[in-house]
Amino acid sequence: MGNPVTPLEKLETIPRLTLAFAPTPVTELARLRAFLGPGAPKLFLKHDDYTGPGFGGNKVRKLEYVLSEAIRAEADTVVTCGGIRSNHCRITAALCAGIGLRCELVLNTPQGAPEDTASLWLDHLYGATVHRVSSREERGAAMAQAAEFLRRQGRKPFVVPLGASTPSGALGFVRAIAELRQQTPALDWIFHSTSSGGTQAGIDAGLQLHGLNQVKLTGVSADDSAESISSAVMEIRQGVGEHVGAVLGGPVEVDDSFVGPGYGLSTPECEEAIRLLARHEGVVLDPVYTGKAMACLLARVRAGSFKPNETVLFWHTGGAMGHFRAPAA
Repeated sequence: MGNPVTPLEKLETIPRLTLAFAPTPVTELARLRAFLGPGAPKLFLKHDDYTGPGFGGNKVRKLEYVLSEAIRAEADTVVTCGGIRSNHCRITAALCAGIGLRCELVLNTPQGAPEDTASLWLDHLYGATVHRVSSREERGAAMAQAAEFLRRQGRKPFVVPLGASTPSGALGFVRAIAELRQQTPALDWIFHSTSSGGTQAGIDAGLQLHGLNQVKLTGVSADDSAESISSAVMEIRQGVGEHVGAVLGGPVEVDDSFVGPGYGLSTPECEEAIRLLARHEGVVLDPVYTGKAMACLLARVRAGSFKPNETVLFWHTGGAMGHFRAPAA
């Protein structure tokens, strides 16, 4: 009898599309570290803002698997949802255009957020049909309604949950850990922005499957409570284990103390983090996700939470389009 298939070997058998510009680079944040002073740890950044289509971001890795499922289901239209500045929706629209699927988006505008966003303008430019709702709570029902309408028209819709945060989508970040292992010295910490849970679940699962359990992973919430996001991460992570034949577990760390007044609404700490990265490293973070995650990392450096000989990686999940507005008509 042959040797049993390992989880990582099983991962290689799961179909996906090749859409991301990968491997994305890792750079050292030496100037930021010097600014933070002698107690700062070694700092690195992984540029998933460079993944390519739709102006890049973490969703491209997830959608390689999720859109492969749509194609295998013989779908002709993808239906998904998000906020009016949604990176996930913009990237889904771009990728659907590139592979020949129609795209329908259910979008809401968070209270206080601008309407004339560059992402919404790009959604239309990529050819997506946009349905507007007034709140996050209405998105699920609106997606189901749109999908049913398409079925009555004889179309074949494929519904993608918020953020493509499904076990199959999270597989994209299990693969990304293999990529990361070739790029960095031994890591002690990884920080990133978390919301719908798929990215964190995939990174967590990838660390376990690659034997990197010593790396401490912290997701920084952009919106919901630590309890709700942790629960979603654990559920998605369990599904990843089922996909590859592995038992995955352990605690999940989510820091929800940098959300501020709400989703999509910046904070002084977020704005400082954006300025520091831009001026010391030439890196642009966004006011919705990565700025808040970096604010958390900076606060912990200043609080002495790391040893100077430790190595911390910040996973840049994209979103810089959140700074921009639609061009004038």
